[in-house]
Amino acid sequence: MREGRICLAHADSLKMLRFARADPMLMLAPASDRVLREIEGSVVAETILSVLPNDVFEPAAQPVQLRFDDASSRSRCSLVRSCSALDRLPTAGYLDVLSTEGDPFCVNGSSVEHVVVEAPGLALASAANELCELVSRGRLSRESALIRLVGLAMELCGIYARDPCAPLVGPVAYELETISSVHESMELLDELKGRRGVSLARRAIKYANDGSGSVMETFWYGVFCLPPRLGGSNLPRPLQNAPLEWSLDVADVVSHERMRPDFYWSQYNTACEHQGGDHAREAALAEDSRRARDYELCGIHYLPLTKRDAQNEGAVRDILSQLFRIISLYEGPAFKRKAARILNDSDVRAARRVLLGQLLPPLARWGE
Repeated sequence: MREGRICLAHADSLKMLRFARADPMLMLAPASDRVLREIEGSVVAETILSVLPNDVFEPAAQPVQLRFDDASSRSRCSLVRSCSALDRLPTAGYLDVLSTEGDPFCVNGSSVEHVVVEAPGLALASAANELCELVSRGRLSRESALIRLVGLAMELCGIYARDPCAPLVGPVAYELETISSVHESMELLDELKGRRGVSLARRAIKYANDGSGSVMETFWYGVFCLPPRLGGSNLPRPLQNAPLEWSLDVADVVSHERMRPDFYWSQYNTACEHQGGDHAREAALAEDSRRARDYELCGIHYLPLTKRDAQNEGAVRDILSQLFRIISLYEGPAFKRKAARILNDSDVRAARRVLLGQLLPPLARWGE
């Protein structure tokens, strides 16, 4: 039986990673040493065209980025853009795309082809490398590059995936299995020290959080928790999409056995939820009311968020003002001074506009 390997790199690896996460017939597992170090990694045009999903890749129009062990093993195929150094990268930096039964991505008679993609930590380093190039050309500010990278880190350590071909405007896949955590990605980046882009990627992952459930949740996390110079409010990290168990004294009166708020700060006894979809329908309104009552019965401050709350910087500022009023009940006088600066300082407001532009495309703010 012939066994081969396609090791995707950079932006094309991220495309395949997003495709695999969203496809219910696929899963991602740590690549083994055997797959990365022993299986033949040479490719020919026929393999590229027959194995990679043609609704994601168009090699004839845009050559596919692949990684090989060294310069001598790089492909000369016209459908491939080759890069090397696979033999110098850690095995933990790669995931194997498998069927849900655990089989390699492509099994065709006596031929088996493994498709390998960069794990989140390495994917962040690759993205950071490309963003650093944009910064060096003056096409992107360093702050904007860092914000974009935090957004990617939140996706890769979260439970959603953007569209592989149109990440800014395409459909998003939700309620996915996690493939990494902030801690795991940081450990991998520690192994990659010295490579171009890793320093920026390490800064981004330090700001990120586990468990984000959507593009909108990632945006609000940025508003809440990034430093003010990046448009955030420097609040403590909340739990995201973690289940809350009710106390026994309210268990018989609440409508839900448990809640899983988008954001929850235990130290402020406060939950925030983004109400996506159509919440004008009667059934959705009834559910929103039940959730609000449950939070109230349990003594938890509840702040719902809607798409309108992210339409512009002024709307975002209004939500922050409400949240800060709740938090001020638990913090000392110094917090009120900090809140006033975050709300009113012209530089912070300008940074908030940049954050809005980098993490939320217009379609997410105003589209249906």
